[in-house]
Amino acid sequence: MEEKKRILIIEDDRSVNDLLCGNLSKKGYQIEAAFDGDRGLKKAIKEDFDIILLDVMLPKIDGLKLLTLLRSEKQTPVLMLTAKGGEEDRIYGFKSGADDYLIKPFSMTELDLRIKAILRRTQIQREFSSKEESKNFELKSIDKKIYFNKKKGVVHINNKEIAFTPIEFELFYALEKEKDEVVSKAFLYQTVLLREFSRYDRTLDMHISKIRKKLTAAGMSKNTIKTIRGQGYYFESD
Repeated sequence: MEEKKRILIIEDDRSVNDLLCGNLSKKGYQIEAAFDGDRGLKKAIKEDFDIILLDVMLPKIDGLKLLTLLRSEKQTPVLMLTAKGGEEDRIYGFKSGADDYLIKPFSMTELDLRIKAILRRTQIQREFSSKEESKNFELKSIDKKIYFNKKKGVVHINNKEIAFTPIEFELFYALEKEKDEVVSKAFLYQTVLLREFSRYDRTLDMHISKIRKKLTAAGMSKNTIKTIRGQGYYFESD
């Protein structure tokens, strides 16, 4: 029998928290709840969850600060839940390490689809990592500067270790595999984000922006990943 997926819900509104717990429990998930940022962070670090649903406006420690602190310890997938739907708010959330963003109010159907997409992506990554480990522990780039460690979810660039969130790792790996070729947004949405492409969805752009900043900090050119208008992204090897 398949083990139930564990979800941690960090939401201070008890009526919303109870509603989420009840609905997701009925769908077969094992649920844990926290009602403030301090308690939520401690549970998120101490225990292992398959995904965390994180509200932004929390007492004691707000959701974005909590996420930043969590990312220094663990890479558990995080789906942000917030009433703040502005682009600037979403960008800040992704910069803090969010895997996806869902704007309140939302339907349980949409929430369930987002959760399943993140869990599928995580499972695919684990299965792929297991296969790659049996062949080669580290995946070496042709230009001999980039090493992908699938087990740890880190990338070594010029002998410097760079930490990526799971989704950032998969996006960068997908682009590096197709270096010097344009990779369409639709392809990345379907194979990495595991959902249909929408030209109004900025999720992919925000993740790519964060990857660019990490590559630049590691000494690579800011134009290593180029945006090809109307087509997609292009990873240019040195």
